Amino acid sequence: MFKNKIDTVCFLMFFFNIFGSILLFFDPFKEIVLTLTPVNLLTMLFLFFWGNANLSINLFKTISLIYVIGVLVEIIGVNSSVVFGEYYYGQALGLQIFGTPLIIGVNWLTLSLATFGISSYIFRHGWLIILFASTLMVATDFIIEPLAGVLDFWYWSSGKIPLQNYIAWFFVSLIIQFILVKGKIKLNTKLCFSLLFSQVVFFLIQYINNGII
Repeated sequence: MFKNKIDTVCFLMFFFNIFGSILLFFDPFKEIVLTLTPVNLLTMLFLFFWGNANLSINLFKTISLIYVIGVLVEIIGVNSSVVFGEYYYGQALGLQIFGTPLIIGVNWLTLSLATFGISSYIFRHGWLIILFASTLMVATDFIIEPLAGVLDFWYWSSGKIPLQNYIAWFFVSLIIQFILVKGKIKLNTKLCFSLLFSQVVFFLIQYINNGII
């Protein structure tokens, strides 16, 4: 059916995200799909690394650092309100520590890797890669934010998404993308496109489901 493992992985990424998003149209499935959100994020990460041939100790050290940064910045953010603004997490993202889901580090990781791979394909200069990838990350968050509360991911205390959130996202993304560039990480471009855009499609379908578009 597919020419190689990469094509299989790309298909599975889109299949899981689109199928899961469609199931959310039906109330009997909504709770279980949302409960499985951490499983879906871990599955996307597993598929990404299963399909990527450029695995190394350096890569795993780098992704471990990014995961820790993602979790720590969210712990600081949710407990102080000085990073992203005043917000709190729902239950859909699973197990929490200090009010922060441990899976959120995987979310930062998958978005960082996908946007880095895409940006590295388009640009060759380090700072252009960093700036474009960081902009892509903020753009993706811009798509996610209106649905975060609907999907029980997180909630803004004011009911509005503060500009501070997007500014903070950009600067945290700059740090993470700088780490990826300095680490000279090599990723499969096709997998990066599929990882990012399959998730974007998931949320765009939910825009339709929730009458946002």
